[in-house]
Order: sequence, then C-alpha cells, then structure tokens
Amino acid sequence: MVETSNLNGVMVPILTPLTPEEKLDAPSLRRLINYLLENGVHGLWAAGTTGEFAALPNDQRIQLFDIIVDEVAGRLPIIANISAASTQLTVEFGNAVKKMRLDGVAATPPYYFPCSQMEILEHFRYIRQQVELPLWVYNIPSTVKTVVDPETIAQLAAEGTVVGVKDSSGGGESLAQLNVLLDRNRVPLYRFLGSMYRTAVARDIGAHGIISGISNFVPGIIVDLWNLAESDNQDAIRNLQEKLIVATKVQSLIKTASINGASFAGYKAALAFMGIIDHDTVTRPFRPLTEEEREPIPSILAELGLTE
Repeated sequence: MVETSNLNGVMVPILTPLTPEEKLDAPSLRRLINYLLENGVHGLWAAGTTGEFAALPNDQRIQLFDIIVDEVAGRLPIIANISAASTQLTVEFGNAVKKMRLDGVAATPPYYFPCSQMEILEHFRYIRQQVELPLWVYNIPSTVKTVVDPETIAQLAAEGTVVGVKDSSGGGESLAQLNVLLDRNRVPLYRFLGSMYRTAVARDIGAHGIISGISNFVPGIIVDLWNLAESDNQDAIRNLQEKLIVATKVQSLIKTASINGASFAGYKAALAFMGIIDHDTVTRPFRPLTEEEREPIPSILAELGLTE
C-alpha cells in the first residue's frame, strides 16, 4: 500500500490482456503496467469496466490483482473493483482479496436488479463493515441500471463508509450537486471522473482526478493534459486535445460493435500493434478487429508519434 492522503491525477482503468483462449495473459499485463508507469500515471483502477471484469471468473480477477500488486510494488495506489450482482457476493469477493496490498476497493450497486437509494446505502455499509478496506462508490448507471444519487454518496461519505467515488454517470450537474453537499458540511471525499474530454478542466469542477479508458492507449496525452491544466499554456492544451481526438479513432474502427466492444477491441489492437500486449482478444460476445479494420492503426499511431 502507498500513501493516498493526497490522491489525485490520472488513474488508469487498466485493460485485462487475454490469450486467444480468454485466459489472463500475465506477461502482457506486466508490460502494460510498465508502459503506464513509464508515462507517469498516478494510479491504477483494477478490473473495472474497461478491464471487462463482469465477464471474468473470480479466479482470474484475483490473479489479475495479484499480478498488478506484484508489478507495481508499491509505486502507485491500486483501487480494486470487487463489484458483483449482490451485496453478499461482493463481500465474499472482497474478503478473498482483502489481504492483498490494495489501497482500496470499489463497488457498483448490485446489478441486474435495480435498487432503491436506501438499498444502496445498506449495500455500501455492509461491504465496508465486512471487508474493512477503504471503499469507493463506482457510479456507472449505463451498465448497472441504478444511479447512486449525490445525496446518497454524500451521506455515505459523511458517516465514513466511503472515501471516494468514480463518477461515470456522465452528468456534470450530479457532480456539482455532490460538491455542494460535501462542501456545505466539509466532508472529505475523493472525486474522480470517468471522462477524457474533461481532463483539462477536472480540477475546476471539483474533481481530484480522471479515470479514463483511453489512458491505457495514450497515457502520456492524458497525463500531460492533467499536468498542464493549471498552466496558462492554452496552445499546448489545445494541441494535446487535438491529439486526443486522433486517439479516439481507435474506438470506432468496428462499425458493427457496441460502444464498449469497439473501444476495448480498438485499444487492445493498438497496444498489440505497439508490441505492448501480445493479443487483442476481448471477452465474447465482443470480438477483435478484422485485418481490414486494423488497417488504419499504423497511420493513427504515426499521427500520434507513437511509432519508431
């Protein structure tokens, strides 16, 4: 574990490299971790949505955490997503990993069954009581179906149940409301955004950092945007934002895929072309890019300056 009293910056929701048989590819994972470290990221968010956690068996998620903890070796904070379809399943998985050197765990509301805000309160309280690790709210209603309201997050923070939130709701007004509720009562809470285009303005809207899937592919751009955000160098910020727009092209190389499927496959295909991971396997029913769909990748990498 590392000191997290001033946790801020770019936390990467790390991809899960897989073999063609959909088994964890440990050597590729280690190379990806070091690629992110070399580019100056500030933390790792393990087995999140971009990590395809909901499609992984628990033993592979545990193996994933083990490798990340071992390779990072205390150099960065690691927040591990322990989400499951019920409170008890979340707790059981959390207890299976609680002795690892993790700096916190994160959980969504239970998925499949929609939950009320009172049920969500009890969900997080029970996790914190049973797992006894610093707990983060993972608010991602697009995949979970349940929104964690700002009032609920503020209440959990005020009572000490949670220490942070990853807000992937896409709702700027929700974060603004949460900021008001927390500031009114001087309640501390780490606030990270599941966003890429707001990297340069995250501090201005009350966030401590960014957790963006594309930072697996172009961590240097996202880190530089974060670091430049407090400067007056608007030309440099605009240049980086233009590069970010170029980088997003890998997210839409598959025209017949879902948003998630196209993004994961695009990131992995680009990283495989760069030699960072060995395979671009994604969990079924997602699919990797065809040879024809991969054809634009070299020109995208060249435009980004990522080819030798």
